[in-house]
Amino acid sequence: MSTTARRLIAVTAATGLAFGIATPVLAEATPTTPKNVIVMISDGAGYNQFDAASLYESGTSYRQVAVDPSTGAITLSAATPTQVYEQFPVQVAQSHYSASGRAGYTPEAAWGAFDWVASGATDSAAAATALGTGVKTNNGTIGIDPAGDKLLTVGEQAMAVGKKVGLVTSVPFNHATPAGFIAHNADRNDYHGLATEMIDSGIDVVIGAGHPNYTDANTSRASHFGAGSWISQPDFARLSGGQTPFTYVDSKAQFEQIAAGNNVPDKLFGLARVAETFQYNRPGLSNNAVLPFTDRANADVPSLETSTDAALNVLASDQDGFFLMVEGGAVDWAGHANQTTRLVEEQLDFNASVEAVTAWVEQNSNWNETLVIVTADHETGYLAGPGADAQTGWTALTGTQGQLPNVSWHSGGHTNALVPFFAKGAGSDQLAARADKWDAVRGAYLDNTAVGEIVFDLLGHAAASGENAVGVEASVTSGDRSGALSLSVAASDRVVFENAAAALPQATVTDSRSEVQSQGKGWTVSGSATEFVAGNRTFGAEALTWTPRVVSSQGGAAAGGVATLQAPATLADSDRVTRVGTSVLDASLALSVPEDAKAGRYGSDLTLTLFAKD
Repeated sequence: MSTTARRLIAVTAATGLAFGIATPVLAEATPTTPKNVIVMISDGAGYNQFDAASLYESGTSYRQVAVDPSTGAITLSAATPTQVYEQFPVQVAQSHYSASGRAGYTPEAAWGAFDWVASGATDSAAAATALGTGVKTNNGTIGIDPAGDKLLTVGEQAMAVGKKVGLVTSVPFNHATPAGFIAHNADRNDYHGLATEMIDSGIDVVIGAGHPNYTDANTSRASHFGAGSWISQPDFARLSGGQTPFTYVDSKAQFEQIAAGNNVPDKLFGLARVAETFQYNRPGLSNNAVLPFTDRANADVPSLETSTDAALNVLASDQDGFFLMVEGGAVDWAGHANQTTRLVEEQLDFNASVEAVTAWVEQNSNWNETLVIVTADHETGYLAGPGADAQTGWTALTGTQGQLPNVSWHSGGHTNALVPFFAKGAGSDQLAARADKWDAVRGAYLDNTAVGEIVFDLLGHAAASGENAVGVEASVTSGDRSGALSLSVAASDRVVFENAAAALPQATVTDSRSEVQSQGKGWTVSGSATEFVAGNRTFGAEALTWTPRVVSSQGGAAAGGVATLQAPATLADSDRVTRVGTSVLDASLALSVPEDAKAGRYGSDLTLTLFAKD
């Protein structure tokens, strides 16, 4: 056979993947917005902190998982929903990195190395600022962006549109999380300055710890206004002396009376009779192996549930609705101390407050006018199952009802691990739509800034001020957030070999899918050829070899290796990051004609196939 004999090969493409294109558009109508917005934060609670309480309470868990970092194998434990929020229609994850520190979340890194999430995490100040303003900032900063500019908070916006605003916590009232929804300070530790701003902010409910006249054991002491105190003497004097718009209360009986709907004031400042925490810091803190609630509780201190009910009764008097933030603040404190007993206590107290809110919505409002969000600001303590470590990877928490769960702790600080996010009610669909990123273990997730942004959007805008002023509003939506994955091959009738060499026509892959559509995975283009045929003369496709090449790739897709094409071979491959955008591919083709092949004009079909990885 002459070496200059011409052989023909037809190239076709196969793909069945199409999802539509996303285009930003102006909304035709204003979306339904909630009258009331309630954000509930279990400070420092990752998936395992939520489940630790459920294991003690019922012996079941909801989102337990074991992950082997060396293989990526994921094993899910049986999921039993026992908490009210575990029945909410929106259940995704949340990222919470700050502008400083690691300043990002990378799923492959988070689950590829056990220690990755343990460093560079956000603090509560930056996390609260993101949740309360929709803007990332540096650790240690409240309500101020990295450039030093003051940010508008959702608390301020709620007041501007005529709603009441309340902040409730089980730790000092001016701790980072509650402060992040109303205050502004370059130093989160300027507690006296934060207290002054919160008292004078115009909000309607403040409830928390930080009493200068009581210890963490709920016993009286000489007033403490020095280093380490939470409020200045002048501010406490005007609060307790009736020189502010607030009605001041501090006894458990007073809290319970308001929670029961009796003598409900127009504005409430509740300062529980403890120095720092409702119950966490009470005597017995070193007893970290006893069952929850073994140590005697502080008697004259309200629960977080009672405090929440009291706040709801005050806020519900506003016909325009309200914004309420409730924080289970000492879950974080238990995480810092790796104190499993108190962790379970604090998470159960938080769960009871969620139940109280849910009951209030169903008895006094409805889900068409109230939005409830349940989440965390970050994870604290790096809580994992027994035996978890860098070699084994992540293990599942286990346990039986009425006993401490089986756990291991791996940090005394915050981590970058994703935290759970639950939502129900008016506007919850908008939050679900923002969960457009994908984690291989936790699934779809949104960033904490999306929470602040959506709450702003749901609150809307105040009426225009000034003579002859007219308010103008436009709702810009992202349109259909879905994208497409497609393959096209440059027009070519036939590839003709000359001197046993040829070039594959360029193939173009376009991937505009969201991370949720792609589930955090990439794509592969493969090719295979049929046998070469000339009438009744044939030889096998193993005679055809290609050398793939990536001509250009916006994401950075990688070319496959040199391979024969009697079976599918990779032309190009991508992952979660490198899949995005347009990739142009081609290959050089080489034909090694068998010595026993008869002369003729041979043809073969080389088919390219695009696969979305699963």
